[in-house]
Amino acid sequence: MKKLGFLKNNLCLINIFIILILYLKIPPILGNEDLFLKIGIQSIKNKRAPNFSLRDLNGNVVEFKNFKGKLIFLTFWATWCGPCKKEMPSLEALYQQFKYKDFSIVSIALDYEKSSSVKEFIKKNGYTFPVLVDPKNHTVDLFQVKGIPTTILIDKQGMIIGKAMGPREWNKPEVISLINILLEK
Repeated sequence: MKKLGFLKNNLCLINIFIILILYLKIPPILGNEDLFLKIGIQSIKNKRAPNFSLRDLNGNVVEFKNFKGKLIFLTFWATWCGPCKKEMPSLEALYQQFKYKDFSIVSIALDYEKSSSVKEFIKKNGYTFPVLVDPKNHTVDLFQVKGIPTTILIDKQGMIIGKAMGPREWNKPEVISLINILLEK
């Protein structure tokens, strides 16, 4: 009889937990970590994204803090980087899917040349996500970028939550699921 009471209490607690998750729309914590692993994103905890200012392709100064309140995919790349160019179409597809939500891709071109070569590359390929130019690589040190492409995930509170080194297919279903979960937070 005691075993039956124990089982009833545990089932009751499990039901309450499930109801809370459904009612409050709280994604399971392990879900994020599982998706991070599947996508190949290194999880990062308790690290605030530093602010910086760079010029966009039109020469306007853009402060990174202006993106606060959005989920950010901060991508470091260069026009001469083959793997970077390979992942760009999937980044554009992702940007098109989520650009009207609290999401943005902010790409930082690390080309040493004039921004005109970056601008030409972006225009030729029809990419529409924000592009900033860092010819002196100041942001590489700020974000501890060791190679390109590198993508840093920053939550809506401005905290770095993940880092992916190397190219990815950013429009895969597991990435879409991860973004949807992170946008609900």
